[in-house]
Amino acid sequence: MSLAEATARAKHDLGKYVAFQLRWLGAQASDAELLEALRADVLNTRRGPSGSESAMALWERLRGDLVGADLGPVDAGIALLQGHAQGLEAGTCSRADLEACSQAALDIARALADLARTHR
Repeated sequence: MSLAEATARAKHDLGKYVAFQLRWLGAQASDAELLEALRADVLNTRRGPSGSESAMALWERLRGDLVGADLGPVDAGIALLQGHAQGLEAGTCSRADLEACSQAALDIARALADLARTHR
């Protein structure tokens, strides 16, 4: 797979869905709304008949095909999300944690779109 194909795939498979529901929330979203969106977008990023896959697992699977691309911004966002995954699952994240996760998910989506554009 070429780098252009790999970045386009990462943009679609992870970048599109890691912040899919978050994009619809306004600045006035409640903690419960943020948590629900993050659980769907981050913990169940890819869903299908065989189950779901988290953003972190999806990134681990996609990352190997992206040799030669600047992955630092995506790695940083994924690391932040990984650090809060247990809190997201348990529903114990503070508002600040939810906002940090939301920003990380949006940053990942933006970084993957930029990579796909750069490596077309």
